[in-house]
Amino acid sequence: MERLPAELLLHIASFLEARDIIPLHLVSKHLFKITRDNELWKRFCLDDSSSIAGRRRRDFLYGPPIPIQEPRVFELQRAVARSGNSNASQKAEAATARGMASWDPTYPDEEVDWYGEYIARHAPLSMSWLEQPFSEQHGLREKLETRGLGIFKDHDDSMVVSPLDDGSVCVWNIGREDAPPDSRIGRIMARSKPGLLSVNGPDGSTSQDPTMSRAKMTSTGVVECVSVDRARNKAYFAVQSGLNEVDLTTLQISSYDRYPFSITALSEAAHPIPLTVGTSLSLHLHDSRLSNNGGRPSSWISDRVDTNSNVSRDLRYSTTDFHRLSSGDPPQTDYATLFHPSPLSILHINPSSAIYVAGRFPSILNYDRRYFPNLTSAIHSGARLCSIASLPTPNHPTLAAAGEYNGKGSLELYPLDSASIVSPSDKSLEPARNRTSASRSKLLSLTPHGARLLFSDSDGQLKWVERDGSTLVRRWNINAVNKFFSDSVSARGGIFNADPNEGDVARKLLPVGTGARSEVCVWTGDKVGILGFKDKPRFSFGVDKDGTCTPDGSSDGESVDERDYGKMMRRALERQADEARFMRGLGLGG
Repeated sequence: MERLPAELLLHIASFLEARDIIPLHLVSKHLFKITRDNELWKRFCLDDSSSIAGRRRRDFLYGPPIPIQEPRVFELQRAVARSGNSNASQKAEAATARGMASWDPTYPDEEVDWYGEYIARHAPLSMSWLEQPFSEQHGLREKLETRGLGIFKDHDDSMVVSPLDDGSVCVWNIGREDAPPDSRIGRIMARSKPGLLSVNGPDGSTSQDPTMSRAKMTSTGVVECVSVDRARNKAYFAVQSGLNEVDLTTLQISSYDRYPFSITALSEAAHPIPLTVGTSLSLHLHDSRLSNNGGRPSSWISDRVDTNSNVSRDLRYSTTDFHRLSSGDPPQTDYATLFHPSPLSILHINPSSAIYVAGRFPSILNYDRRYFPNLTSAIHSGARLCSIASLPTPNHPTLAAAGEYNGKGSLELYPLDSASIVSPSDKSLEPARNRTSASRSKLLSLTPHGARLLFSDSDGQLKWVERDGSTLVRRWNINAVNKFFSDSVSARGGIFNADPNEGDVARKLLPVGTGARSEVCVWTGDKVGILGFKDKPRFSFGVDKDGTCTPDGSSDGESVDERDYGKMMRRALERQADEARFMRGLGLGG
């Protein structure tokens, strides 16, 4: 076989199914290299896509009468057409080319790992929950909840960082997806002292009652409250109106700044680009190079690009500053006034200087960092948006937004021009809004994932769609115990609904890597999990009776398989009980 030309081997492999090619990877390096051809796996992704399946259904329903056939029979018909007369072969190739052109989600000059895409579209899914942190007070152990999510890398390993509701900062080691099993993976790697993050700032954190700090930490409910600067190994944590800069190597506060209103969103931190901070009524640029450790500097110099004079300000905002924020007078300082409250998501489109802000207002606001705080433009949406992201299209960037419109989920795509601004006069840049099939409930988080879009909704569903925003690739519920319930809706209430993970929703999604099959970090609002493309979770922690976390097990020595089987049977009994209650007295006048 290895003596045959590579083109002939690749042609033979095109008649096989994807699952039949995988064993060839183990035969030799030569066959491994040939059968990992990118165009071959792109064809497999096309053949197993929803668009091709829909076309086959239409051909079966509205085409000429044909007997019922297995799906792979269509592939055999195409092979026969190839080996037959040239006219039939040309028709088959033309049909395949049309299908590829209408389905292909890539952009010009974009490199996609189609082997990884096929795995991400068809491999089984599993959720690995990180070790649960606890606090000890008066000899009692109490579970602590996570209040945000960030990811950074230490050498080759990936780390998850999150603030806890006692004011501490916790770091987990999640390693690498392809790393061998390790008992340290998924465990807490480091944790700061309680009360490090406080409403009163570093000066009032030590003397503050931990219970009061905890109550105030949980009162904001801000999703975008953590931003990690990977270049400087620093992380920003927003606690009400205070912005804490924490050194992740020492878990100590390196600087602190207070803003006039509660912080509702933080942008991505990418040194040396200033961090954009959104409060309930204003928008600010925070430059880490101008911060002072642990204090409140009296003034600082602005070094924006298009500024002719140095501007200084007093960070202890005066009465005049608050008057301008509340009255809407033209701003005289370096912050932007928001006439609608509560921005929820801030996006930087790099390497341009564009800043996009979305939230509980009907438009997406666009600012230019060079001319900040002047508003550059606005994109009317009409929806209440929770999350915005940009697709990796350097020549023609696309803005994606997720939220709620008239009680249903709304997924929106806005093509931008080269200046990262929507051009109303260009008809080729028409926005696409999916407000019918995206979700029956509000969309919570959105992120690009390979050549697809991944978003979550209020029913606990995770959905992958093509870049058109409407073609469904696959779905999964984070409350599912196994593949048999992967498409189930959120758990019902009842006496069997005793699992602590029941009814969770993904409030924030954050890919761990950049590849098509990279794992996804999921924050539910109180805990963090890692979603991967594996049969079983990479790590699993149970809790013993004394409150100690134990890997790969649950309480009283119950195995993971036994626990999953118990969950599956409980779901089955729930459904049976629901059907019995529905049928009780039906037709008997009861």
